[in-house]
Amino acid sequence: MVLQNPDFRLLWAARWVHEISRRMELLVLGYLIYELTDSAFQVGLISAFLNGPRPPLSLVAGMLADRLDRWRILTSIHTFYLLVASALLALLLLDLIHPWFVFFAILLQGTAKVLDDPTRRAALFDLAGQDRIAHAMSLETITNNVGKILGPIAGGLLIAFYGFTGAYMVLVALDLVAAVLIFKLRLPEAAVVVGRDRAFWQGIKSGIGHSFSNKFVLGVLSISLVMNGMVLPLQYFIPVIATEVLKVGPALGGVIGAAEGIGTLVGAVIIGSRRNYTFHGRYFAIGAMIVGVGVAAVAWSPWFLVSFLLLFSAGVGQSGFSTMQSTILLLSSPAEMRGRIMGSQGLVNGLGHLIGGVEIGAIASAFTISIAIGINAGVGLLLMVPVMLLTPLVKRPVEVYRNRVAVGG
Repeated sequence: MVLQNPDFRLLWAARWVHEISRRMELLVLGYLIYELTDSAFQVGLISAFLNGPRPPLSLVAGMLADRLDRWRILTSIHTFYLLVASALLALLLLDLIHPWFVFFAILLQGTAKVLDDPTRRAALFDLAGQDRIAHAMSLETITNNVGKILGPIAGGLLIAFYGFTGAYMVLVALDLVAAVLIFKLRLPEAAVVVGRDRAFWQGIKSGIGHSFSNKFVLGVLSISLVMNGMVLPLQYFIPVIATEVLKVGPALGGVIGAAEGIGTLVGAVIIGSRRNYTFHGRYFAIGAMIVGVGVAAVAWSPWFLVSFLLLFSAGVGQSGFSTMQSTILLLSSPAEMRGRIMGSQGLVNGLGHLIGGVEIGAIASAFTISIAIGINAGVGLLLMVPVMLLTPLVKRPVEVYRNRVAVGG
């Protein structure tokens, strides 16, 4: 079992703490910006600043994850997260907080996250190996969604009872714990040296070429672009939906923000309990469709309980989408290119969130948040259908397709 590896447990534990911190901070910043500006568009700018660095930097980050010492990258990034959170706490304590200070801090965090994601996922493969990567990614999905549950709930309660300053004190403490765990981690020596003998820009070019030539990778990246651009930006607008549509405060806003995470956790536990997978793409594609339907429906629900159940159902679908997204990309890629493929994933995810967050915020400001979320999710569902029909994602097992390419068939 992958959890028998003590270094995997350290990486997993650090991810638990950091994901709770990240999801909590996302809700806290959403309410903070909404309180400072009273603007759904400016809440959408959180997505723009968080994901803006991804399109120009993701491929470079993926190459760095293949060429540099992954342990040094991870420790540097978590130290940086801690410093940024501490700076925001200081501004809150001094009563000097301003929307543009917040946006600048989000931009810095987003830049660090560009390198964090491909490095961490490549490190997961280093520790788990090919035979256990699906289970490792399932555990990562569980971790992500425990964060989605506990983070928003904790953030909403802390805002309600202790304000933004109290919330950020807890955030700084969590970032400190995550950094300590990462510093204790040790990665296999092979993870440090793979890919160093290749020219930097040639390596990036080969990563792009692989993303287009491998139809499984292309299918995953195409659906991921649609999902991150038109469906998943809902998470940034939970404070707006809670306030304008559901008419509830931060405490219940945190609960509705946790609904999707609860569903995804349930789904991830089910997926993780299976021993073998054949059609990874079916879990991925069907899960994406379930998320799209749930988000499209929740946009029009004025009832708290109905919205909670819809987001819970969307979360169950997202477990398949999230778990198999990285799994398919890693299984479909050679060892020396895994960091770059994770960089490609970061590029399309970031590009989607960058465009979607701003566009949904603009529509919400001109009309309503329900129209903005509902229209985008509906169009996203339509765009995913041709990808499923034109790529082998739902038709063939990933391993069979990969082996067939490898032998030139």
